Amino acid sequence: MAKQRMIVTDDQLLIDMDLLFNAIREANGDWEKVEQDMNNYLEAIQNMVSEDDESDEE
Repeated sequence: MAKQRMIVTDDQLLIDMDLLFNAIREANGDWEKVEQDMNNYLEAIQNMVSEDDESDEE
C-alpha cells in the first residue's frame, strides 16, 4: 500500500514527519529555511490552483 507523504489543502500542507525531519537534516538543522521552503511550496500550489480556477471561468 502506498504511503502518503504530503496532503495539500487550500491553506495547509500536511507533511509526513519523516519527510519533514529529513528536510531539516538536509538543511543542516536550519528549520527556519525548511519552514520558508514549505511556505513557498504552499504558495506555489495555491497560485497554480487560483490560475486554474481563473482559466475555468473564461
